[in-house]
Amino acid sequence: MLIAATTFNQFSKLPENLVTTAIQVLQFSAHFVDLKEPKTFHWDQFLDGINNYKGDDLTFDKYQNNTINQQSATVSIMVDKIVDFLRVVLSVALSEEDISALSKNIETTFTNLKEAKDNGWADFSTSSSSFNSSWEYRVLFAFPNPDLPDFFYSLVTTIKLEADIQEESSWWGLESSTRKNFAATIDAMELVVLKGFKDPLKA
Repeated sequence: MLIAATTFNQFSKLPENLVTTAIQVLQFSAHFVDLKEPKTFHWDQFLDGINNYKGDDLTFDKYQNNTINQQSATVSIMVDKIVDFLRVVLSVALSEEDISALSKNIETTFTNLKEAKDNGWADFSTSSSSFNSSWEYRVLFAFPNPDLPDFFYSLVTTIKLEADIQEESSWWGLESSTRKNFAATIDAMELVVLKGFKDPLKA
């Protein structure tokens, strides 16, 4: 649990009786994070892991990727664009309260990157352009299935935010109103999970 807890952040709207199963999804996903610095999530290996799983209590629903091309924008504007994409991927209709909480989760991460790095779920990388650098944020979003109380949706997500910032420490002071030439790549896989799923790779 220690490694899992320090590779992915969690955002859950699940009732108490599904939380234990959600932690198992977190642990399973954590196996596919390369722990060499900077840590990164291997999507291809994760998809193989999902496809090779023989149980019927964890099933692949959909995978989507979106790139927001580099543009002059504030952190807040980029967060809104990221959340708009996640709303499309998720199979549940989000309330205004959920949308606000989702936005806050992502914005808080990118305006507190040193803390997110210390927590283990965000990592800095230099970019192919010597003028740019980026961060990968790893997070699992979990929402109940409104029609089937023993099922829930788990959205395994990585958000790569890139900007015309060269030094890692120069990211520390970002605020919601900070304007940079930002780009973002969001990968999200929605899983349908049945209560009782257990991490099949647990030693």
